[in-house]
Amino acid sequence: MTENPFEPTYSLEAANTKRSRAWLGLRKLLVLMVLMAALPLALVELINNDEEQRLLVERARAELDALGTGLAGNQTPRLVGIGQFLFAVSVAHPVLGQDREGCARYLGRLLSLEPGLLNVGLIGLDGRLVCDATGNGRDVYLGDRDYFIRALRDRQPALGAYQVGRVTARPSMVVARPVVGESGRVSGVVYAALDLAFLAGVVPELLSPPDARVQLLDIAGVVLASAGADTAPIGTPAADPVLRAAVMEGRTGRLDGPSGEKPPLLRNLHPVKIGGDTVMYVAAAVPLDEVVAPLRRSLYGRLVGILAIVLAVAAVVWSVGQRLIVRPVERLVAGLRQVETGDFARALNQPATPLRELDDLQRSLASLVITLEAQRFERDQALAALSDREARYRELFKANPQVMFVYDVRSLRILAVNQAAALYYGYTREEMLEMALPDIWPGRTPGVEQDTQALPAAAHGHQPVGPVSHLRQGGDIRQVEVLVSSVLFEGFSAELAMVTDVTDRLDAQAREREGAERLEQRVADRTRELELSLRELEAFSYSVSHDLRNPLGAVGMFGQMLQAHLGEGADEQARTYLARIEQGVRGMERLIDDLLALAQVARAQLVVAPVDLTALCREVLDDLRLADPGRSVEVLLDEGLQCTGDVGLLRQMLVNLLGNAWKFTARTLKPCIHIGRETGAGGAAAAFFVKDNGAGFDMRFAGRLFLPFERLHGDHDFPGTGIGLATVQRIVARHGGRIWAEAAPEQGATFHVELGQRLHG
Repeated sequence: MTENPFEPTYSLEAANTKRSRAWLGLRKLLVLMVLMAALPLALVELINNDEEQRLLVERARAELDALGTGLAGNQTPRLVGIGQFLFAVSVAHPVLGQDREGCARYLGRLLSLEPGLLNVGLIGLDGRLVCDATGNGRDVYLGDRDYFIRALRDRQPALGAYQVGRVTARPSMVVARPVVGESGRVSGVVYAALDLAFLAGVVPELLSPPDARVQLLDIAGVVLASAGADTAPIGTPAADPVLRAAVMEGRTGRLDGPSGEKPPLLRNLHPVKIGGDTVMYVAAAVPLDEVVAPLRRSLYGRLVGILAIVLAVAAVVWSVGQRLIVRPVERLVAGLRQVETGDFARALNQPATPLRELDDLQRSLASLVITLEAQRFERDQALAALSDREARYRELFKANPQVMFVYDVRSLRILAVNQAAALYYGYTREEMLEMALPDIWPGRTPGVEQDTQALPAAAHGHQPVGPVSHLRQGGDIRQVEVLVSSVLFEGFSAELAMVTDVTDRLDAQAREREGAERLEQRVADRTRELELSLRELEAFSYSVSHDLRNPLGAVGMFGQMLQAHLGEGADEQARTYLARIEQGVRGMERLIDDLLALAQVARAQLVVAPVDLTALCREVLDDLRLADPGRSVEVLLDEGLQCTGDVGLLRQMLVNLLGNAWKFTARTLKPCIHIGRETGAGGAAAAFFVKDNGAGFDMRFAGRLFLPFERLHGDHDFPGTGIGLATVQRIVARHGGRIWAEAAPEQGATFHVELGQRLHG
């Protein structure tokens, strides 16, 4: 017996090695499940915290907006009130008269009534101080101050930037107004200096939230008043670069700081406007950390509480799981290991467990042990029977006339071979059992390239694979088909190959292909000859048309010249002869046109497309009415007639069919033409009919109806060339269809058409 080449791919040692790599036990699993159960709680807390933080930040922004809006709103009426105060001062008699002593006393009384003002004064046109409320402003020059220059230039109230007063020597902000007399001339400028220290004292009273930082800035970004921490001193540029940039760019509202700002701030900037012009800004800010700090402390407390609960639950789960789950499972594992060793009795002897599921598992283990014991007995019996069947199959295999052999799909060694295979390949059975599959099924043979590994695998199934090349002794290459099936050989999986020689069949098929190729060549030669004949016929048709039209043109021209020569003096006989000449020329021209149309139908290239027959019929009928406006013909046209074909040829077909119906109803009292869908076609073809109540014809002559030059009516009754219906028949034939007619004399005719395509609609 051949040595068994197979080795098992699975072992208990490999399984135990895989089990040893497992790191997760039941105890760890229970604790992990507790942690995973607590994870959603922590995530919910974090999500809620994020939402609460968002709401806190939004509320802080709203409070800052309200703070900035309130401060800006407080400043506007104050500045407007100072402007009104200065207007009253400017029209006072002491001011208009520029009485130094009287003006100083008057302004001094006013200053005592206005808290928050440092000084009130009058400046002459030369820029020198005329008088002020303090009485200390003699010979002080103020003509270079921006508020003085703008008040004189614009003749409007003006607000100055931050300055240190030359009279008061204190930081201030000046509001100025020109003094206009009754004549309309400007005589000077009155001003009021605002006390910035007083303004700074009012700002803290309005802070909300408590941690907010508020600043009043002039239009150059200089601090006029401030409250809160980390603010610049009065008279210096704002310390916050974001605020300075916003003031320079004229941006207001909520301002975002740069990414990674330390500390992050919520800030806004509100303008203070008078008459549509911005005269100062209110800036408010609050640190983001101070807004969310209480919420963060609350979150940390809740997370610590959740962690404490989780640890307590994990400890309880660890203890209970050890007693109720881990130990019973360990006993079950020990029982399964006894099954591995074959000790079924010890595997059945397991103590009871308190859990129903584990108890069910233990009962299932006992049932499994009993089943395995029974299966082991059945297996031993089956192996004995299999050994007997295998012996019989081996004898059948050896005696089978089909070429067969068994091989190992991994090593490609031939494991078994029958006598038919040995005879076919020219070796003894012992020689073939020493060979491998590439020895008879090479990967590369002369003129053949194939994959030795892929082809046997591809041959699986009910259909053989091939032809492929097999090599026999002596180098003889044969073409074969192979059918491969999986079999059990000596207890292991192998492949059974059944080989059929197809060399003779392939040679016969090659000879048949050569004969078919020769036949196709003869058909191609005859086709070229036919095409050449058609081209010669086309050239002949056009040559005949040209040779006939030239003398016809001459006859027609000389007839017209003769008629013009005779004029009114021509007798009745001469006019009859001339009319016959003209009639003959027109008839000959129609005959030439019809002959060319008939030839064109035979050689025209079909351009197949969907065609609306109903619309095409309407077009042809419109042309007939236009050519014969004196006739009134009733037309019945069915809607939805459609087909597939060449629209040009189909139009020519309808021109001839409808033209005949129009012509042969000329002598009918109430002419009628009906174009409709064929009712008896059964949907097998694109079928329709053209019916008229005209002259009709005798059905005895129906066989001549579609022959060229055959006419069933005299030319004196109904003129024509006899080519029209022949043209129609050829058009229908080119569309794979047929045409026939039904008629009776003086009862009309019906032409039935099937185009070989299904009629849609």
